[in-house]
Amino acid sequence: MIFTTAITPVAWALMGAGVVLAAAYITWRWLALHSLNKFVNITQQTREYADELAPVSIIVDACNETDQLVRFLPLVLNQDYPEYEVVVIADGAAEATSDMLSEMKAQHPNLHITFTPHGTRSLSRKKLALMIGIKAAKHDIVLTTNANCRPTSDQWLRLMMRNFVPGTDVVLGYSHYRYHRDKRWGRHWRIFDTVTTGTQWLRSAIAGRPYRGTTDNLAYRKQLFFDVNGFAKTMNLTWGEDDVFLCQIAHGGNTRVELASESQLSVYYENIYRAHRLLRTRRDFTSRRVPRRAFVEHAAMSWTLWLAHAALIAAAVIAWPNAVPLIAGAVALIVLWVNMTIVTRRECRLLQAPPIRLTAVPLTLARPLINLSYRVRELRHKKSNYTTYI
Repeated sequence: MIFTTAITPVAWALMGAGVVLAAAYITWRWLALHSLNKFVNITQQTREYADELAPVSIIVDACNETDQLVRFLPLVLNQDYPEYEVVVIADGAAEATSDMLSEMKAQHPNLHITFTPHGTRSLSRKKLALMIGIKAAKHDIVLTTNANCRPTSDQWLRLMMRNFVPGTDVVLGYSHYRYHRDKRWGRHWRIFDTVTTGTQWLRSAIAGRPYRGTTDNLAYRKQLFFDVNGFAKTMNLTWGEDDVFLCQIAHGGNTRVELASESQLSVYYENIYRAHRLLRTRRDFTSRRVPRRAFVEHAAMSWTLWLAHAALIAAAVIAWPNAVPLIAGAVALIVLWVNMTIVTRRECRLLQAPPIRLTAVPLTLARPLINLSYRVRELRHKKSNYTTYI
């Protein structure tokens, strides 16, 4: 190897471009982390909250989930909150579910039970259940969740509802699957994808551009549902009751995010691998119907990351056997990778996920390709995203 400053202009240009692109990517990642970290650790502690907690109706969608209702519904029914009701919509309920709910109702007067009609065609069962629950709710604010969602504290409801100050109509909560139950190959990818996706839509909402929510943990004023005719806009879609609907009712001036640790829900899935794949496919399908700004930003920064690697590697190849571009490129990449790992670990901590260490860099680089595979899969199963309404 030769150490000399006699490097071709092309190699110099590529090396400079690679360093600039790497610096731009690092800066973007740290700024993104800072906005989320500031919100969780500072903004939520200093912002104004409601002096009086308004009555609320919790809508629980349960589809043949007797075991989950037995385990998690008591946690919903025993929240530390002055006035609330729980409306369970039993979709396809077996006799055992009905009996169990009847026993619970005898102990909890604020529990109400309703059922979705059997044999309903050309309609998303999820949307139907939510519509029935919202119409049955007696309070002006509704908070939606699912039978497989576990509150981690009896303060969950209080933390979500404290955000309904004058002018706030929508509160976005957060939920995540039970990480410790995921033992299957690809676990690190599912953790990484969950955290990256969550960071993306939460940051956008904090910045005043909400485009995503989750019916696992979403509260809003009931009147908004009727103002936009409920799910009329997505009646021909099997899914999309949260993202598309949220974009109709939420904007920067009427929406708050709640990320206190005790406000986050833990979601139970029997098969986490399958659940993650299905949720990704459904989200990708409905993402084309929501504002694209956050997606364009992430796509641009993914290109920036790849181009930084390509430029630094190309500079080393072109200048070989001169070792200066090789060493400079190696140093730049090491700095880049260390920063990527640190930021990813801190994002995991903020969203209560297990830390990701050695796999942070390869997963970040591979994510665009993996996302493409989901897109291809979604095209193969496109018809399943529509009801027979069309």
